[in-house]
Amino acid sequence: MRQCVVRSLEAICPSSVIEQYASSEEWLASTKSAEPAHVVIYNISESIASASSTKEHLRGFIAAAEPSKVIVLSRSDDVSCVLDAIECGAVSYISLGSNLDELLEALRIAASGSIFVQRKSLLALRSLVKPQTDGRPRLDNFFTERQLAVARALRRGLANKTIAYELNLCESTVKVHIRNIMRKLKATNRTQAAFKLNAFSDTENDSE
Repeated sequence: MRQCVVRSLEAICPSSVIEQYASSEEWLASTKSAEPAHVVIYNISESIASASSTKEHLRGFIAAAEPSKVIVLSRSDDVSCVLDAIECGAVSYISLGSNLDELLEALRIAASGSIFVQRKSLLALRSLVKPQTDGRPRLDNFFTERQLAVARALRRGLANKTIAYELNLCESTVKVHIRNIMRKLKATNRTQAAFKLNAFSDTENDSE
């Protein structure tokens, strides 16, 4: 795999100096008598998340490699490995199943001193941090910010005047929001609207 990556990079970046080493120790030894590399692609054969020794070795390698930027190349797609690599100081984590364009983009961004995270890793992270619901549709995905505040008050059974006071709105504005909420819910009256609102999951109430 290492030779394949090297050949591809040599073909695409003919003006760049690309070298390969059998081990991290061999590369570190070579840096004592040479200019530091701009970017180092570090291939890890095992999961960082499943082996603490691998994580500590990576952390030590990245510290020793400074000022070179380190990109981790690994077989694992586990998002926890991405987080571990970034935590250790890597500027990017690329899985072996990725296309060459992503690796080139990571190299370009790493050379500029920034961090590159693959789109699939970001989506995986998003699913981890997204508030969990019980399968019901989320209230905040269905209404605008102001409608959401009115809908929450309506679900509590508050009168228009009270809603207007709590939200610092004109009562006529509250009525407009309630009409729009009822239209979205296909409700014919306030009671039916409040009943339908209870079918939604609300992260504000769930976190209390």
